[in-house]
Amino acid sequence: MENEIEALADVLGRAVATGPADLCELLTDAAHRSIAAPLLVPRLSRVFSRYQGKPTAGPLASQDLLEVLRVARRRDTTVFEELRTIADAFTEDESARVAPAARRTPDATANSNAVSGGIFNEAVVQAGSITGGLHTYYGQTPHSGLPPVTDWSQLDRTDPITLGVHRTRRIADEPLLPCYVARDCDPELDTQVRSAARDGGLVLVTGDPLSGKTRTLWAALFTNLSGTARILAPPHGTDLRALPAMLRARGDAECVLWLDELDGYLGEHGLTAALLAELARLRVPVLATMSDEAYDAHRFGSPEHARLLSGVEPVELGTDWSPAETERLAAAAPGDLRLAGAYAHRARHSTTAYLTVGPELFGEWRRARRANAHPLGHRIVLAAIDLARCGVAEAEADVLRRACALYGDAAPVSSEEFDVAREWASRIRHGSTGMLVPGTEAGSWRAYGSLVEDAKDGLPGFGPVPLELWLFALEEVSFDDAASLVVDTVLSHARGVLAPAAETNSQALLTLGRIEEEYGDEEAAEALLRRAADAGSTEAAGRLGSLLYDRNDFAAAIPYLEKGAESGDTEAQCRLGIALMQRSEHWLRTAAESGDGLAAFWLGDLLCGNGAMEDALRWYRKAAGAGMRGDVATRIGEVLFGFEEYEEAEEWFRTAVAEGDSNGLNGLGRTYEARGAHQEAARFYERSAASGDATGAYNFAIILGDQGEPNEARKWFVRAHERGDYDGAFSLGLSLMREKKYEEAEVWLRKAQEVGHHRAERALADLKAARTADGPGSPAAGAPDNVKA
Repeated sequence: MENEIEALADVLGRAVATGPADLCELLTDAAHRSIAAPLLVPRLSRVFSRYQGKPTAGPLASQDLLEVLRVARRRDTTVFEELRTIADAFTEDESARVAPAARRTPDATANSNAVSGGIFNEAVVQAGSITGGLHTYYGQTPHSGLPPVTDWSQLDRTDPITLGVHRTRRIADEPLLPCYVARDCDPELDTQVRSAARDGGLVLVTGDPLSGKTRTLWAALFTNLSGTARILAPPHGTDLRALPAMLRARGDAECVLWLDELDGYLGEHGLTAALLAELARLRVPVLATMSDEAYDAHRFGSPEHARLLSGVEPVELGTDWSPAETERLAAAAPGDLRLAGAYAHRARHSTTAYLTVGPELFGEWRRARRANAHPLGHRIVLAAIDLARCGVAEAEADVLRRACALYGDAAPVSSEEFDVAREWASRIRHGSTGMLVPGTEAGSWRAYGSLVEDAKDGLPGFGPVPLELWLFALEEVSFDDAASLVVDTVLSHARGVLAPAAETNSQALLTLGRIEEEYGDEEAAEALLRRAADAGSTEAAGRLGSLLYDRNDFAAAIPYLEKGAESGDTEAQCRLGIALMQRSEHWLRTAAESGDGLAAFWLGDLLCGNGAMEDALRWYRKAAGAGMRGDVATRIGEVLFGFEEYEEAEEWFRTAVAEGDSNGLNGLGRTYEARGAHQEAARFYERSAASGDATGAYNFAIILGDQGEPNEARKWFVRAHERGDYDGAFSLGLSLMREKKYEEAEVWLRKAQEVGHHRAERALADLKAARTADGPGSPAAGAPDNVKA
């Protein structure tokens, strides 16, 4: 084989150096179409740049071309055969250029019909009768288009792809085709092939498109004939009439005629019953395939073709695989990812269609990503593929539409745009399937199985599943009995895919942590979120803090909640505040129980804010006993006032006043008012107001109004408002509205509205109605009738 490659390299070297420019273009085109193009194209370019048009460069060029031919032979036998054909064509042209010119006899005239010494000078034409002796001279046989037997491909060097076997996808350096999985019809087919090889005759395999006819027949040929057999696979429409004469001179060579898709060779110049009989006499087997539809049309519809086919018992090959065939596929699957994918998807896709259509779909899908092709259709199929990689085998159309927006900077897709692109993606190709196929549920879609396997096996064109899509896949699962199985599947896939990525990607850590938190193992979620938070993810910190918070582990939660809160996480901010309050209560109670008065004071405030008034009163009393009597006197008075313990409350308010806390004055006023002593109450409210207390001023204004002194009351409402009292402006506005002083009333109600008073807007509406009616003023709803604490 190496000698053959060296000879080819030498011929191609001469071709590059001395041949026409279009010959070099043929070489380049073949290299570009090869699956090994990244290796072949740069090498050929280097050869052209160094040697093209330099007649003496041939030997050097052949050295460079050796590696090109070795790569092609090893990686792409189809292109290797193309290079061999180009070299053969150049050799023929080279021979024609150096062949001697036809000799003319010295005495022949320009238009002489003489034949001398076996050499004809011009065309010889019989015109009329010729008397005398008749001599017959033979010229060359008309060119039939068939190569001599010596140029037929040797079986053990023949690429099955050139015979019509469909190419399957390649993931790495696997052979062009996966290993052959025996079909149930193989014993019968083997018998027919051996019989035809011995006695001649036609062996015909029929079946539906993509049922595996050509691969099955190739396996029978390769199994039952010697590797040195010569095989001819002419193009459709080739004139086969000269074949018998050619084969008679073949010597001892074992020959096979290969006619894939036999209907392309039928006709008076193709395979006829007479030609088949002649080939049988020469003991030359004819191996052919034919679709069921074509066989039925020719066998039962055309007398000429029926005569050819009537003596043949075709071997029928089904699209659906039998249990025995499926078992053999399962046994072969572990050794080849392509067969493993076919076995995994056998319930939904024909095995042979899966293997052969897949590469075509993949190629079209990849090219569709271009802006001037079908980029949205490409993305829809990608979304379906990636959802399947997550564990969601099929999804509703709207789910796919929204999933498309999760890729890079993709914009949301409208329903109209989606429908057009989905129609393109689901269009039937190769008479078999679309890239997108209907799911089991009405309105659902899924990616064709081989495309999913292409992604799983790492073919170029697929990146990692977007992290957002993992969560999207789970969120879109409806919660029913079937959905729990899908959730388990997605969770399992996420663990298998994201766990390795999480070693170097904090976002993958966070995503897997969120999935575990919501659908899986809380302990695993905590570990993952902790790793992501420690790696700097503030979102992970907030989520971890919330997880610990829900477990009431506030001490552990607070540091992580702080990180989340600082990043703007509202939930973390809220939970941090509550957690801090809970921790404050814990430590304040611990200190207070040890006799710390300040801790008891703050604990009382905390409990009071939570509404635990009795508990708060107990700790206030402890604070008073610990030397903070003046600090807590007003607080104790307020709690007792709320319990309607007016006499004891009065004692504590008086204690507060005695200790210098003017707030006690307002408390005293309230205790007196509660017991009906309004004059005494007014006296304490006035003293409170005079000390600068806003609440005292407000309460004093209320009691003045109740005593029939509205003008005086309004002065103190103004002071209450100026000192920051929430109700001062509102109550003043109502007072003015009662007296139909609408303009002034509106000014103060607007001020109340500005500070957010909850009744100001309703009061302004009442004011507008009152102005319209111009009737007597009446108190607005909610007018104050009591005093404030």
